[in-house]
Amino acid sequence: MAVWPLFAWAQDNDRMTWLDNRFRVDPTIKQVSFMVKREQPSRPVVLVAPDGTKYYSSRHPKHVSWYSENDLDIISIDEPMAGPWQAIGRVSQDNRITLLSNLRLTADTLPQNLYQSEVLKFSAKLLQNEQPLTVRDFLDRVKLRVSFYPYISKEQQLVNDVQPEPIVVGNFEDNGQDRDEVAGDGIFTVSLPITVEPGKYRVVIKSMNGVFTRAIEQEVLVYPKPFSATLIKSHKLQEPHQLVVLPQDDALVAGSLAAYIRYGTPNTKQQIIQQRTLPNETELSIGLPFDGETGKYSWEGWLYGTDRLYQRELIFPLVESHFAVINNIRSETHMELPPIDKAELERQQILKEIELQKSSREKTLSVMVMGNMAIIVLVISGIWGWRVFKKRRKEKKEALVLPS
Repeated sequence: MAVWPLFAWAQDNDRMTWLDNRFRVDPTIKQVSFMVKREQPSRPVVLVAPDGTKYYSSRHPKHVSWYSENDLDIISIDEPMAGPWQAIGRVSQDNRITLLSNLRLTADTLPQNLYQSEVLKFSAKLLQNEQPLTVRDFLDRVKLRVSFYPYISKEQQLVNDVQPEPIVVGNFEDNGQDRDEVAGDGIFTVSLPITVEPGKYRVVIKSMNGVFTRAIEQEVLVYPKPFSATLIKSHKLQEPHQLVVLPQDDALVAGSLAAYIRYGTPNTKQQIIQQRTLPNETELSIGLPFDGETGKYSWEGWLYGTDRLYQRELIFPLVESHFAVINNIRSETHMELPPIDKAELERQQILKEIELQKSSREKTLSVMVMGNMAIIVLVISGIWGWRVFKKRRKEKKEALVLPS
Protein backbone atom coordinates (compact mmCIF):
# COMPACT_ATOMS: atom_id res chain seq x y z
CA MET A 1 0.00 0.00 0.00
CA ALA A 2 2.87 2.39 0.73
CA VAL A 3 4.71 1.60 -2.50
CA TRP A 4 1.73 1.55 -4.87
CA PRO A 5 1.38 5.38 -5.30
CA LEU A 6 4.95 5.60 -6.57
CA PHE A 7 3.99 3.58 -9.66
CA ALA A 8 0.46 4.88 -10.18
CA TRP A 9 1.65 7.81 -12.36
CA ALA A 10 2.10 5.41 -15.29
CA GLN A 11 -1.67 5.31 -15.79
CA ASP A 12 -2.76 8.29 -17.94
CA ASN A 13 -6.39 8.08 -16.93
CA ASP A 14 -7.02 6.14 -13.74
CA ARG A 15 -8.90 6.39 -10.48
CA MET A 16 -6.75 5.81 -7.42
CA THR A 17 -7.39 5.46 -3.69
CA TRP A 18 -4.58 6.68 -1.49
CA LEU A 19 -4.54 7.07 2.25
CA ASP A 20 -2.45 10.26 2.11
CA ASN A 21 -3.78 11.74 -1.17
CA ARG A 22 -0.37 11.56 -2.82
CA PHE A 23 0.34 11.07 -6.51
CA ARG A 24 3.57 11.02 -8.49
CA VAL A 25 4.34 12.87 -11.75
CA ASP A 26 6.82 11.34 -14.18
CA PRO A 27 9.59 13.60 -15.61
CA THR A 28 8.37 12.96 -19.19
CA ILE A 29 4.92 14.49 -18.58
CA LYS A 30 4.62 18.00 -20.03
CA GLN A 31 1.06 18.71 -18.90
CA VAL A 32 -1.19 17.10 -16.32
CA SER A 33 -4.76 17.65 -15.12
CA PHE A 34 -6.37 15.97 -12.16
CA MET A 35 -9.80 15.98 -10.55
CA VAL A 36 -10.26 15.75 -6.80
CA LYS A 37 -13.66 14.81 -5.36
CA ARG A 38 -14.39 16.52 -2.03
CA GLU A 39 -17.05 16.23 0.64
CA GLN A 40 -19.93 18.63 0.03
CA PRO A 41 -19.68 21.41 0.92
CA SER A 42 -15.98 21.97 1.53
CA ARG A 43 -13.21 24.36 0.60
CA PRO A 44 -10.88 23.72 -2.34
CA VAL A 45 -7.89 21.51 -1.59
CA VAL A 46 -4.38 22.82 -1.09
CA LEU A 47 -1.93 21.44 -3.64
CA VAL A 48 1.61 20.73 -2.39
CA ALA A 49 4.42 20.39 -4.94
CA PRO A 50 7.38 18.00 -4.48
CA ASP A 51 9.54 20.88 -3.23
CA GLY A 52 6.93 21.89 -0.61
CA THR A 53 5.47 24.85 -2.52
CA LYS A 54 1.75 25.26 -1.78
CA TYR A 55 -0.80 26.19 -4.47
CA TYR A 56 -4.29 27.50 -3.67
CA SER A 57 -7.37 27.99 -5.84
CA SER A 58 -7.13 31.73 -5.23
CA ARG A 59 -3.35 31.98 -5.47
CA HIS A 60 -1.25 30.03 -7.93
CA PRO A 61 1.25 30.65 -10.76
CA LYS A 62 0.22 31.34 -14.37
CA HIS A 63 1.11 27.84 -15.51
CA VAL A 64 -1.58 26.44 -13.18
CA SER A 65 -5.31 26.55 -14.09
CA TRP A 66 -7.79 25.92 -11.29
CA TYR A 67 -11.54 25.28 -11.48
CA SER A 68 -13.59 24.69 -8.31
CA GLU A 69 -17.13 23.69 -7.41
CA ASN A 70 -18.74 22.79 -4.08
CA ASP A 71 -17.44 19.21 -4.25
CA LEU A 72 -14.83 19.20 -6.99
CA ASP A 73 -11.44 20.65 -7.94
CA ILE A 74 -10.01 20.39 -11.47
CA ILE A 75 -6.39 21.51 -11.62
CA SER A 76 -4.27 21.67 -14.78
CA ILE A 77 -0.50 22.21 -14.63
CA ASP A 78 1.88 22.91 -17.50
CA GLU A 79 5.45 21.62 -17.14
CA PRO A 80 4.76 20.06 -13.70
CA MET A 81 7.65 19.37 -11.34
CA ALA A 82 8.54 15.69 -11.32
CA GLY A 83 8.05 13.81 -8.08
CA PRO A 84 5.34 13.22 -5.46
CA TRP A 85 2.49 15.76 -5.19
CA GLN A 86 -0.14 15.90 -2.46
CA ALA A 87 -3.73 17.22 -2.24
CA ILE A 88 -4.70 18.37 1.27
CA GLY A 89 -8.39 18.87 2.08
CA ARG A 90 -11.69 17.16 2.87
CA VAL A 91 -11.39 14.60 0.09
CA SER A 92 -14.46 12.37 -0.33
CA GLN A 93 -14.56 8.99 1.44
CA ASP A 94 -13.82 7.01 -1.71
CA ASN A 95 -10.89 9.42 -2.17
CA ARG A 96 -11.08 9.41 -5.96
CA ILE A 97 -8.45 11.32 -7.93
CA THR A 98 -8.53 11.15 -11.72
CA LEU A 99 -5.27 11.91 -13.52
CA LEU A 100 -5.23 13.16 -17.11
CA SER A 101 -1.89 13.74 -18.82
CA ASN A 102 -0.70 15.01 -22.19
CA LEU A 103 -3.97 16.71 -23.09
CA ARG A 104 -4.11 18.53 -26.41
CA LEU A 105 -6.70 20.75 -28.09
CA THR A 106 -7.21 20.42 -31.85
CA ALA A 107 -9.69 22.18 -34.13
CA ASP A 108 -10.94 22.08 -37.71
CA THR A 109 -9.06 24.25 -40.18
CA LEU A 110 -11.34 27.07 -41.28
CA PRO A 111 -11.62 27.75 -45.03
CA GLN A 112 -9.31 30.58 -46.09
CA ASN A 113 -12.20 32.35 -47.76
CA LEU A 114 -15.32 32.82 -45.66
CA TYR A 115 -18.44 34.77 -46.63
CA GLN A 116 -20.20 37.29 -44.44
CA SER A 117 -23.40 35.86 -42.89
CA GLU A 118 -22.67 32.22 -43.80
CA VAL A 119 -22.96 29.48 -41.17
CA LEU A 120 -20.63 26.49 -41.08
CA LYS A 121 -20.22 23.42 -38.90
CA PHE A 122 -17.05 23.74 -36.83
CA SER A 123 -15.54 21.18 -34.43
CA ALA A 124 -12.74 21.03 -31.88
CA LYS A 125 -11.44 18.02 -29.96
CA LEU A 126 -9.78 17.30 -26.65
CA LEU A 127 -7.23 14.51 -27.06
CA GLN A 128 -5.36 12.49 -24.45
CA ASN A 129 -2.34 10.74 -25.91
CA GLU A 130 -3.86 11.41 -29.37
CA GLN A 131 -7.15 9.70 -28.47
CA PRO A 132 -10.46 11.52 -27.81
CA LEU A 133 -10.89 12.31 -24.11
CA THR A 134 -14.13 10.83 -22.73
CA VAL A 135 -14.00 11.68 -19.00
CA ARG A 136 -17.48 13.19 -18.66
CA ASP A 137 -16.83 15.09 -15.38
CA PHE A 138 -14.01 16.94 -17.13
CA LEU A 139 -15.75 17.51 -20.47
CA ASP A 140 -18.94 18.84 -18.84
CA ARG A 141 -16.92 21.71 -17.36
CA VAL A 142 -14.92 22.68 -20.45
CA LYS A 143 -16.34 25.41 -22.69
CA LEU A 144 -14.70 26.67 -25.86
CA ARG A 145 -15.01 30.07 -27.50
CA VAL A 146 -14.29 31.21 -31.06
CA SER A 147 -13.25 34.87 -31.37
CA PHE A 148 -12.34 36.96 -34.43
CA TYR A 149 -9.65 39.64 -34.00
CA PRO A 150 -9.23 42.23 -36.79
CA TYR A 151 -5.83 41.50 -38.31
CA ILE A 152 -3.12 44.06 -37.50
CA SER A 153 0.47 43.64 -38.65
CA LYS A 154 2.95 43.52 -35.73
CA GLU A 155 0.08 43.48 -33.24
CA GLN A 156 2.41 42.40 -30.41
CA GLN A 157 4.15 45.79 -30.57
CA LEU A 158 0.95 47.71 -29.82
CA VAL A 159 0.18 48.96 -26.33
CA ASN A 160 -2.80 47.38 -24.54
CA ASP A 161 -5.04 50.41 -25.08
CA VAL A 162 -4.98 50.00 -28.87
CA GLN A 163 -5.09 46.20 -29.08
CA PRO A 164 -7.95 45.00 -31.33
CA GLU A 165 -11.09 43.95 -29.47
CA PRO A 166 -12.23 40.35 -30.00
CA ILE A 167 -15.55 39.65 -31.72
CA VAL A 168 -17.05 36.49 -30.18
CA VAL A 169 -18.92 34.50 -32.84
CA GLY A 170 -19.41 31.15 -31.11
CA ASN A 171 -19.45 29.39 -27.72
CA PHE A 172 -19.75 25.64 -27.73
CA GLU A 173 -19.76 22.60 -25.46
CA ASP A 174 -19.67 18.83 -25.78
CA ASN A 175 -23.31 18.51 -24.70
CA GLY A 176 -25.06 16.77 -27.60
CA GLN A 177 -27.17 19.82 -28.45
CA ASP A 178 -27.56 21.84 -31.65
CA ARG A 179 -24.94 20.47 -34.10
CA ASP A 180 -22.97 18.57 -31.44
CA GLU A 181 -23.68 14.96 -32.38
CA VAL A 182 -22.82 13.02 -29.18
CA ALA A 183 -22.48 14.35 -25.65
CA GLY A 184 -19.27 13.44 -23.83
CA ASP A 185 -17.36 12.08 -26.84
CA GLY A 186 -14.61 14.71 -26.63
CA ILE A 187 -15.75 16.45 -29.82
CA PHE A 188 -17.11 20.00 -29.41
CA THR A 189 -19.26 21.16 -32.34
CA VAL A 190 -20.97 24.46 -33.08
CA SER A 191 -22.86 26.22 -35.86
CA LEU A 192 -20.37 29.00 -36.44
CA PRO A 193 -22.03 32.19 -37.79
CA ILE A 194 -19.73 34.55 -39.70
CA THR A 195 -21.24 37.80 -38.46
CA VAL A 196 -18.16 40.03 -38.81
CA GLU A 197 -17.58 42.66 -41.48
CA PRO A 198 -15.51 41.71 -44.56
CA GLY A 199 -11.76 41.84 -43.99
CA LYS A 200 -8.78 39.86 -42.68
CA TYR A 201 -8.99 38.32 -39.21
CA ARG A 202 -7.03 36.31 -36.67
CA VAL A 203 -9.31 33.58 -35.32
CA VAL A 204 -8.66 32.26 -31.79
CA ILE A 205 -10.22 29.04 -30.46
CA LYS A 206 -9.75 29.04 -26.68
CA SER A 207 -10.99 27.35 -23.52
CA MET A 208 -12.69 30.04 -21.44
CA ASN A 209 -13.39 28.78 -17.92
CA GLY A 210 -9.98 27.85 -16.56
CA VAL A 211 -10.38 24.06 -16.61
CA PHE A 212 -7.99 23.60 -19.49
CA THR A 213 -6.20 26.66 -20.80
CA ARG A 214 -5.29 26.30 -24.44
CA ALA A 215 -5.64 28.44 -27.57
CA ILE A 216 -5.34 27.77 -31.31
CA GLU A 217 -4.98 30.56 -33.88
CA GLN A 218 -5.79 30.73 -37.61
CA GLU A 219 -5.94 33.53 -40.19
CA VAL A 220 -8.90 33.94 -42.54
CA LEU A 221 -10.33 36.36 -45.09
CA VAL A 222 -14.03 37.26 -44.90
CA TYR A 223 -15.61 38.30 -48.20
CA PRO A 224 -18.90 40.17 -48.69
CA LYS A 225 -22.10 38.14 -48.92
CA PRO A 226 -22.11 36.60 -52.43
CA PHE A 227 -25.78 37.22 -53.24
CA SER A 228 -28.61 39.70 -52.87
CA ALA A 229 -32.20 38.81 -51.95
CA THR A 230 -34.88 41.24 -53.18
CA LEU A 231 -38.61 41.05 -52.57
CA ILE A 232 -40.93 42.26 -55.35
CA LYS A 233 -44.40 42.80 -53.90
CA SER A 234 -47.44 41.86 -55.91
CA HIS A 235 -50.39 44.24 -56.16
CA LYS A 236 -52.62 41.95 -58.18
CA LEU A 237 -54.91 39.31 -56.72
CA GLN A 238 -53.60 35.73 -57.06
CA GLU A 239 -50.29 36.99 -58.52
CA PRO A 240 -47.54 35.87 -56.08
CA HIS A 241 -44.91 38.08 -54.55
CA GLN A 242 -41.44 37.27 -55.88
CA LEU A 243 -38.34 36.74 -53.74
CA VAL A 244 -35.44 37.08 -56.18
CA VAL A 245 -31.98 35.75 -55.21
CA LEU A 246 -29.21 37.03 -57.48
CA PRO A 247 -25.55 35.90 -57.08
CA GLN A 248 -22.89 38.62 -57.01
CA ASP A 249 -19.81 38.53 -59.28
CA ASP A 250 -20.49 34.92 -60.34
CA ALA A 251 -19.31 33.72 -56.92
CA LEU A 252 -21.74 30.77 -56.87
CA VAL A 253 -21.94 27.78 -59.19
CA ALA A 254 -24.79 27.98 -61.72
CA GLY A 255 -27.64 25.64 -60.79
CA SER A 256 -26.48 25.23 -57.17
CA LEU A 257 -28.95 27.59 -55.47
CA ALA A 258 -31.71 26.13 -53.30
CA ALA A 259 -33.96 27.80 -50.72
CA TYR A 260 -36.10 26.75 -47.78
CA ILE A 261 -38.59 29.50 -46.84
CA ARG A 262 -41.03 29.81 -43.93
CA TYR A 263 -43.70 32.22 -45.16
CA GLY A 264 -46.20 33.83 -42.78
CA THR A 265 -49.43 35.56 -43.84
CA PRO A 266 -51.67 38.01 -41.91
CA ASN A 267 -53.93 35.21 -40.68
CA THR A 268 -50.83 33.69 -38.94
CA LYS A 269 -50.91 30.68 -41.22
CA GLN A 270 -47.34 29.60 -41.97
CA GLN A 271 -46.33 27.85 -45.17
CA ILE A 272 -43.12 26.04 -46.12
CA ILE A 273 -41.88 26.90 -49.62
CA GLN A 274 -38.89 25.20 -51.21
CA GLN A 275 -37.32 26.10 -54.54
CA ARG A 276 -34.12 25.40 -56.48
CA THR A 277 -32.50 26.48 -59.71
CA LEU A 278 -32.26 24.40 -62.87
CA PRO A 279 -28.75 23.19 -63.85
CA ASN A 280 -27.82 26.25 -65.94
CA GLU A 281 -29.72 28.93 -64.01
CA THR A 282 -27.89 31.49 -61.90
CA GLU A 283 -30.91 33.41 -60.60
CA LEU A 284 -33.44 31.92 -58.17
CA SER A 285 -36.99 33.28 -58.11
CA ILE A 286 -39.30 32.10 -55.32
CA GLY A 287 -43.04 32.73 -55.54
CA LEU A 288 -44.78 33.72 -52.29
CA PRO A 289 -48.57 33.22 -52.59
CA PHE A 290 -50.78 36.34 -52.41
CA ASP A 291 -54.57 36.15 -52.08
CA GLY A 292 -55.11 39.90 -51.75
CA GLU A 293 -55.38 39.91 -47.96
CA THR A 294 -54.11 43.10 -46.34
CA GLY A 295 -51.85 43.03 -43.30
CA LYS A 296 -48.38 41.97 -42.22
CA TYR A 297 -46.44 39.24 -44.03
CA SER A 298 -43.10 37.63 -43.05
CA TRP A 299 -40.48 35.35 -44.53
CA GLU A 300 -37.31 33.67 -43.29
CA GLY A 301 -35.34 30.53 -44.00
CA TRP A 302 -32.11 29.18 -45.45
CA LEU A 303 -30.25 29.54 -48.73
CA TYR A 304 -27.88 26.87 -50.02
CA GLY A 305 -25.26 27.18 -52.74
CA THR A 306 -21.81 26.09 -53.91
CA ASP A 307 -18.75 28.33 -53.98
CA ARG A 308 -17.50 28.52 -57.58
CA LEU A 309 -13.79 28.96 -56.79
CA TYR A 310 -13.31 26.24 -54.15
CA GLN A 311 -16.41 24.09 -54.77
CA ARG A 312 -17.32 24.49 -51.08
CA GLU A 313 -20.92 23.96 -49.98
CA LEU A 314 -22.36 27.11 -48.40
CA ILE A 315 -25.26 27.72 -46.01
CA PHE A 316 -26.76 31.18 -45.39
CA PRO A 317 -29.55 32.03 -42.96
CA LEU A 318 -32.24 34.33 -44.35
CA VAL A 319 -33.18 36.39 -41.30
CA GLU A 320 -36.82 37.10 -40.65
CA SER A 321 -38.12 39.99 -42.76
CA HIS A 322 -41.53 41.65 -42.85
CA PHE A 323 -43.56 43.58 -45.37
CA ALA A 324 -47.08 44.97 -45.30
CA VAL A 325 -49.89 45.03 -47.81
CA ILE A 326 -52.16 47.99 -47.03
CA ASN A 327 -55.02 48.88 -49.30
CA ASN A 328 -54.79 52.47 -50.66
CA ILE A 329 -52.53 53.58 -47.77
CA ARG A 330 -48.82 54.21 -47.76
CA SER A 331 -47.63 52.73 -44.48
CA GLU A 332 -44.80 55.22 -43.87
CA THR A 333 -46.91 58.38 -43.93
CA HIS A 334 -50.51 57.09 -43.87
CA MET A 335 -51.23 59.22 -46.95
CA GLU A 336 -53.60 58.03 -49.64
CA LEU A 337 -51.82 57.38 -52.94
CA PRO A 338 -52.95 55.74 -56.17
CA PRO A 339 -52.10 52.09 -55.47
CA ILE A 340 -51.57 51.13 -59.12
CA ASP A 341 -49.10 53.95 -59.87
CA LYS A 342 -47.21 53.28 -56.67
CA ALA A 343 -47.06 49.54 -57.35
CA GLU A 344 -45.83 49.99 -60.90
CA LEU A 345 -43.20 52.49 -59.81
CA GLU A 346 -41.90 50.20 -57.09
CA ARG A 347 -41.94 47.16 -59.36
CA GLN A 348 -40.15 48.95 -62.20
CA GLN A 349 -37.47 50.27 -59.85
CA ILE A 350 -36.67 46.81 -58.47
CA LEU A 351 -36.72 45.20 -61.91
CA LYS A 352 -34.44 47.96 -63.18
CA GLU A 353 -31.90 47.23 -60.45
CA ILE A 354 -31.97 43.52 -61.23
CA GLU A 355 -31.58 44.19 -64.97
CA LEU A 356 -28.62 46.49 -64.28
CA GLN A 357 -26.88 43.74 -62.33
CA LYS A 358 -27.61 41.19 -65.08
CA SER A 359 -26.48 43.52 -67.88
CA SER A 360 -23.26 44.31 -66.00
CA ARG A 361 -22.52 40.61 -65.73
CA GLU A 362 -23.39 40.03 -69.40
CA LYS A 363 -21.17 42.94 -70.46
CA THR A 364 -18.24 41.45 -68.55
CA LEU A 365 -18.79 38.07 -70.19
CA SER A 366 -19.05 39.71 -73.65
CA VAL A 367 -15.74 41.51 -73.17
CA MET A 368 -14.09 38.25 -72.13
CA VAL A 369 -15.53 36.38 -75.15
CA MET A 370 -14.49 39.12 -77.61
CA GLY A 371 -11.01 39.22 -76.12
CA ASN A 372 -10.62 35.46 -76.43
CA MET A 373 -11.87 35.55 -80.05
CA ALA A 374 -9.39 38.31 -80.90
CA ILE A 375 -6.55 36.23 -79.50
CA ILE A 376 -7.68 33.18 -81.51
CA VAL A 377 -7.87 35.28 -84.74
CA LEU A 378 -4.37 36.68 -84.14
CA VAL A 379 -2.95 33.20 -83.56
CA ILE A 380 -4.60 31.78 -86.71
CA SER A 381 -3.51 34.80 -88.79
CA GLY A 382 0.05 34.42 -87.54
CA ILE A 383 0.16 30.73 -88.43
CA TRP A 384 -1.31 31.38 -91.88
CA GLY A 385 1.10 34.28 -92.54
CA TRP A 386 4.08 32.19 -91.51
CA ARG A 387 3.07 29.39 -93.87
CA VAL A 388 2.61 31.85 -96.79
CA PHE A 389 6.02 33.39 -96.06
CA LYS A 390 7.72 29.97 -96.05
CA LYS A 391 5.98 28.99 -99.30
CA ARG A 392 7.06 32.17 -101.13
CA ARG A 393 10.59 31.85 -99.83
CA LYS A 394 10.76 28.28 -101.15
CA GLU A 395 9.45 29.37 -104.59
CA LYS A 396 12.13 32.10 -104.81
CA LYS A 397 14.87 29.61 -104.01
CA GLU A 398 13.62 27.20 -106.69
CA ALA A 399 13.50 30.06 -109.29
CA LEU A 400 17.18 30.85 -108.67
CA VAL A 401 18.36 27.30 -109.48
CA LEU A 402 20.01 27.29 -112.98
CA PRO A 403 19.05 24.52 -115.40
CA SER A 404 21.79 21.89 -115.97
